[in-house]
Amino acid sequence: MRAFLPLIWVVLAVPSITAQEASIDVDQFRLETILGAQAKATVGTAAPSGQKSVEVVVSKPGLEFWSVELRAAGQKFEPGKTYEIKFAAKASPAQYIYVVPEKVNGNQASVAEGTTLRIPEDWTECTVVFHVTDTADPGRLTLSNLATNPATFGFGNFRMSVR
Repeated sequence: MRAFLPLIWVVLAVPSITAQEASIDVDQFRLETILGAQAKATVGTAAPSGQKSVEVVVSKPGLEFWSVELRAAGQKFEPGKTYEIKFAAKASPAQYIYVVPEKVNGNQASVAEGTTLRIPEDWTECTVVFHVTDTADPGRLTLSNLATNPATFGFGNFRMSVR
């Protein structure tokens, strides 16, 4: 039994590396529609546990997958850091979306490789991880690919952590 005590002490003495999590308020999201797409966004409390959520109803798809996007400006992304974004989502019918961090000024380029997610009809917890390669200050988190079909999306409980 005594032989295990030093081992336990070493394991407990190692500091844990945790990322601090911050919320992204759904009120920060703005709907962008272009190229003939028609959609509307409303903020309510439909997310799980009565949390604030944003609902996007796409009534007419656009010419490109980026014809309808939901964008949260006011984010800051730094090169060399890893960002984990968690949120709740649903879509009716089930759809694919594209999530990407972007620059706001200049050419509005992506600062990390985006992630495609399948969003089911029931609320589900989603997680995306970005390895940022360029500075975005100001930056934004963009939910794209909302314009491929007429659909209703719900998003809420956004959290971001940085490592």
